[in-house]
Amino acid sequence: MGSIARQSSWITVLTSAGLALGFVNMALLYPKVLPAAEFGLTRLVVSVALVAAQFAQLGLESTVIRYFPYLRDRSHRHGGLFRLALLLGTSGAMVAMAVLYLFQGNFARWFSDEDGLYGRYGLVVLPLVLAEVHFLILRGISRSVGRSIAPVFFREFLVRFLQTGLIAVHIYTPLPFGWFIAAFAGTFVLTTALLFADLWRAGKLGLTAPKVQVPRRLAQSMSRYAVFTLGVGVAGVATGNVDQMMLAAMLHNGLNYVAYYAVALFLASVITVPARALVMPVLPVLADAWRRRDHVRIEAVYVRSTMLLLVMGLYVLLCVGLNVNELFSMLEPEYAAGRPVLVLLGITNVVALAGGLSGSIIGTSRNYAFDASSSALYFGLNVLFDFIFIKWFGMVGVAWSSLVTMIIVTAWRVGYLRQRYDLWPYELRPLLLLCGIVLVSCWSWWIPSTGIPLLDAVIRCLAITITFWPLVGRASLAPELQAQMEKVRRRFN
Repeated sequence: MGSIARQSSWITVLTSAGLALGFVNMALLYPKVLPAAEFGLTRLVVSVALVAAQFAQLGLESTVIRYFPYLRDRSHRHGGLFRLALLLGTSGAMVAMAVLYLFQGNFARWFSDEDGLYGRYGLVVLPLVLAEVHFLILRGISRSVGRSIAPVFFREFLVRFLQTGLIAVHIYTPLPFGWFIAAFAGTFVLTTALLFADLWRAGKLGLTAPKVQVPRRLAQSMSRYAVFTLGVGVAGVATGNVDQMMLAAMLHNGLNYVAYYAVALFLASVITVPARALVMPVLPVLADAWRRRDHVRIEAVYVRSTMLLLVMGLYVLLCVGLNVNELFSMLEPEYAAGRPVLVLLGITNVVALAGGLSGSIIGTSRNYAFDASSSALYFGLNVLFDFIFIKWFGMVGVAWSSLVTMIIVTAWRVGYLRQRYDLWPYELRPLLLLCGIVLVSCWSWWIPSTGIPLLDAVIRCLAITITFWPLVGRASLAPELQAQMEKVRRRFN
């Protein structure tokens, strides 16, 4: 876990910095600089591009990570695996772009609003799809060769930094919205190009391989795996992105609700930072452990990571949930409609963290078909519940849909690992201790207000911190995190 911990630490730092920039953009700048409908359109085109790119990349990101250990060689050509993935991904992107272009009129009708924004500017989704497909594949290559930090820097931090600069330019020199959204899409294209340049400079792409050299049986296995993991990828982007598309299509002036929902979704996504930081470097480790049939290592990673994710996730949920009023008081009044959405999505993300790395473990095993079926179930239930709950509860129904779906699928995956591999990451005593620590930390809710929302939020988070972490340390619930913090402390000393 040492190498994983080091990479996770750097990824956490970069992701946290990116989240800070994202908060400035999403909560303080976009809602004040752009009308809600225009802000909603920027979120909608990204959601459409992400969903289309997951179909177009044909499961190649996961396939590269899963099969790289079998094709790795010292020449850095790796049987032409990376070149083949990029060629297939480019072909898939072209098909997706053609479909989006041909059905632009249909999308414009589905996502119609009073100003017809999607009809006028929706084609900006085409370069976004192309950039996202290649970014996903390049991210898989980066993870495979041990460069998990680079894609996080480019997509989590740099793209938000560039967008902050774009907003600053727009504040001082107002741009026509067509120019603004084109430059917005350009930030994604640029970061994808920079990730390609990083791998090229490091000599890790292996594009000079004379031909693809993959044994026939392995090629057949890779093809099956790619088909199954295609559903996994689509389900991975379902939460939030499909939700926003359905809000735009089902509600009157849906782009406004997309903006409100996007802010709540972003604030809730802070809770998933520990998972994203841990999953990126651990996937190649799990793939290699399955190749060597190292069941002991897989179990150790599963057990230790699950409690770590739960501890960190619950801490962030406390900081976000107990400051929900302060967070929304800093936004435009109309965005207050997203307050219950934030709470529900926060709980949803903690449920996902409670499943640990169950999805990653199944996805890198020989029984990846189950991961595909559970992901397909997730996607289907999410769409079905979205349709039902939006009709019942409006925008808040989307958050209920995500919560119910996540509970069902997480329980199914954890239960499958116990039944199939006798893997079980939970112990009763640590869970009870953690619940008690969470309840004790809730005392900060009753801290009197100073009348300054930002100051109130900082004070409450400090109160949670000085209560939560000493108790976690005394109970030894996250020894890996404590060890890493001790290393940081020694370096500073």
